[in-house]
Amino acid sequence: MSRENLYSRDETWLKDTDESLSDDIPAEDTSERASNAEPEGAEIPAAEETVADSSSTPMQNYLKHLYRLELLTPEEEHTTTCLLRDLEDKLIALLQKRGTELVQLRSEGVEQRGSTGAYDHGLIIARAENLLASDKLSRRDRTSMQSLLRRFQAQRKKLIQCNLRLVIAIAKRFRNPSVPFIDLIQEGNVGLMKAIERFKPQMGYRFSTYAYWWIQQEIQLALRRNEDLVRQPANVQDDLRAIYRAIGEVRADGLPASDENLAKYTGLDLERIQSLLKLPGPTGSLDDPVADDQSSTRLDYAPADELYNTDELVTNQELAQRLREAVARLPARQRTVLNLRYGLASDRDCSFRVIGEQLGLSQERARQLHSDALRQLKRQWR
Repeated sequence: MSRENLYSRDETWLKDTDESLSDDIPAEDTSERASNAEPEGAEIPAAEETVADSSSTPMQNYLKHLYRLELLTPEEEHTTTCLLRDLEDKLIALLQKRGTELVQLRSEGVEQRGSTGAYDHGLIIARAENLLASDKLSRRDRTSMQSLLRRFQAQRKKLIQCNLRLVIAIAKRFRNPSVPFIDLIQEGNVGLMKAIERFKPQMGYRFSTYAYWWIQQEIQLALRRNEDLVRQPANVQDDLRAIYRAIGEVRADGLPASDENLAKYTGLDLERIQSLLKLPGPTGSLDDPVADDQSSTRLDYAPADELYNTDELVTNQELAQRLREAVARLPARQRTVLNLRYGLASDRDCSFRVIGEQLGLSQERARQLHSDALRQLKRQWR
C-alpha cells in the first residue's frame, strides 16, 4: 500500500470521527452555540469561555480542546519524528557520559533495541532532570542538556497531541458498556506514547499506520482486564474467541461442533481445545439485573439451599479454630474427656459412663473432669 493511500485512509478516519463525535454533544448545546456564534474574527471574552467550559462535561471539554489542534501533514510528521529521534539519541549520549547505563533507560520488557525495542522517554526525562538538579554538570553541559531536553519534550508533546484524534477514531470501534469511553481513550493514549518510543522514521511508512497497532493493543488489553471477574491470560482469551467463532462456522456448514472439527477450523492442537473447553465459563455478579426495569436480580432466582451467609461462615470457622487451640492447652485427661464428650475427635459423642470405661474411671470422676475442663475453658475465653 502506498503512502498516499495510507494518508487518505487516515484522513477518512478523522473525518468519520468528526461526524460521529459531534453526536455525543447534546443537540440543544450545538444549536445554542450556533445561535450565539460570533462573526468571524470577533474575540470571545475569557469570562464567557470559562462559563461555557464549566457547564460542559469533561468529555466535551476534552473534545473542544482536541479539535482546536491542527494536524500534521505527512512531511511535517516525518520531520518531527526524525527530529525527535535525533534529540533522543543526543540526550542518551549525554546521559551515558555521566554514568547512566543504557539498560536503565530501556522500556519495560525490552531487552534490546532492535526492531521492537525502545528507550522509555519518561526515564530519559527523569534522569535528565535529576542530573540538571545536581551539581555534577559544568555550565556548558548544563546549557546544552537544558536545550536538548526542552526541544525533546516540545517535539514529543507535538507528536502526541496531533495524533490524539487517531486514538478516538480507534477507540470508537471498541465501545463497550463495561468500560467507559473516556477510559478507552486513556488506554489508547498510553499505546500512542509507546508507539512514539518505538517508531523508526527511516522505515518509510507513516507514524499513524505504525501507531494503529499499539493503540489497538492497549485498548484490547483494557477490555480484557475488565471483561471477567476472574481474569485469564490474554492468549487463553484469544484462543477461546477463536474456538467460539469456529463453533459458529462449523454449525453454519452443517457439521457437528466436535473437537476434531474445531481443531481443523482453528488450527489449534486437539489437546489445547479440549483443555480450554474444560475451563469454567464467564462469571457474573449475583446482583446483575435480569429485567429491563432492574427490579429483580440473579440472586432472587437462586435456589435457597445454595445460599449461605459468608460472614457467618467465616465467623464459625474462626470460633472453631479458637476452640481447638483452647482445648489443646488443657491437661491430657481433661482434653480427652472433652473430645469424647462432644465428638471433637470423632463424629460420635459419648456418655460419662462410656468415657469412664475407656479411661478406667468412674462415671462421677469423668463428670468432674468434664466440669473442671469447662471452667478452665471459660477462664481462657475471658
